[in-house]
Amino acid sequence: MTCTRRQLLQSAAIGLTAFLLPPSLRRACAAGPDPVLVTIFQRGAADGLNTVVPTGDPFYYSSRPGIQVPPGTELPLDGFFGLNPAFGDLHGLYQDGDLCFLHAAGSPDPSRSHFDAQDFMDHGAPGNKSIVDGWLNRYLGVVGSNQPIAGISLANATSPQLAGAAPTLAFASISSFALTGNWAGERRAALAARYGTASDTAVGTTVLDALEVLDQVGGVDTSTSVVYPAGSALGAALKDAAALIRADIGVRVIAISIGGWDHHTNLVARLAALGAELSASLQAFRDDLGSDLGRTLTLAMTEFGRRIDENGGDGADHGHGGVMMAMGGGVTGGRVLLRNGVWPGLAPANRYIGEDLQVTTDFRDVLAEALNRHMGLAVASMGPIFPGFSASASRFPGLYA
Repeated sequence: MTCTRRQLLQSAAIGLTAFLLPPSLRRACAAGPDPVLVTIFQRGAADGLNTVVPTGDPFYYSSRPGIQVPPGTELPLDGFFGLNPAFGDLHGLYQDGDLCFLHAAGSPDPSRSHFDAQDFMDHGAPGNKSIVDGWLNRYLGVVGSNQPIAGISLANATSPQLAGAAPTLAFASISSFALTGNWAGERRAALAARYGTASDTAVGTTVLDALEVLDQVGGVDTSTSVVYPAGSALGAALKDAAALIRADIGVRVIAISIGGWDHHTNLVARLAALGAELSASLQAFRDDLGSDLGRTLTLAMTEFGRRIDENGGDGADHGHGGVMMAMGGGVTGGRVLLRNGVWPGLAPANRYIGEDLQVTTDFRDVLAEALNRHMGLAVASMGPIFPGFSASASRFPGLYA
């Protein structure tokens, strides 16, 4: 069961009947730091074509006369693709070999509904509305995690990717995950005194475990010399993520979302603002992780891309193929990855449903490679994580080539 700060406060108020954690909370000592997977969901359908620009495809310019990234202004990547200069901080990460892009990536499901497409990606089950738990939660279940600290949603509510039977935590910030209100210290002391000698009971163990979670998170040092973008919710979340990872308290997966990517109008300016925030936040996160970068893989994803042709409102409508990003975790960066190295093309004859960039890299293949090559999970164990999908190393996009 997921434990959120709201649930914890409610539990103190109603005799702890609404807050339940498994008794085996305490983390066993490990031989070394565990790998960590961080996901960033760009909710709203980020425009991949104006993020990683296919400058070598002439149909990009003819399809987007008003919203294109003007030729010559892009930051060079590999000779065929260029990076939107608004994402400039990503260019340094790319050049340093810490970041790679995956283009024409996304869901094979034809839906252009935000609600359905986000659910399908969060649940790791395109087209299957019967699946309601998250792929990250099922991962925790497969590896036998029973510690809420292993899965964290840095938000006021549990991320859909972490929703499910395996226990997780959700809190907007480290500083907010605490007993608050009048006489918090006294209330805590009373709980400890009341249940400290009753650890062999379900309620007593639950209370003590809850207090330990508070201590684990509350004891994390969030101080850093790295400067994150001011006023950025994403930057603040990544700052806390870096602190949790450096503390090595048993965190295995962290889910973060950043909204606002639905750009039917004024795409150029709106994408530039979000792009600058995303790229500056990721650069700060990379720098803040320091030596922990190698054990931390960060994946950015979005529910679908946008149509190839611009619309009449200086934007682009819902499409399909988009861009995913992978940073750290030992990936072989400095590359734009395509399925079999082939760009599907923007010419009318090559478009999906006549309007969209084809999806040639299934997002589940990206997630499967992350779980296998970074988190150490056998491919044969992934069936419950991606129902109806047979993961295969032969389809890995090559994050670690």
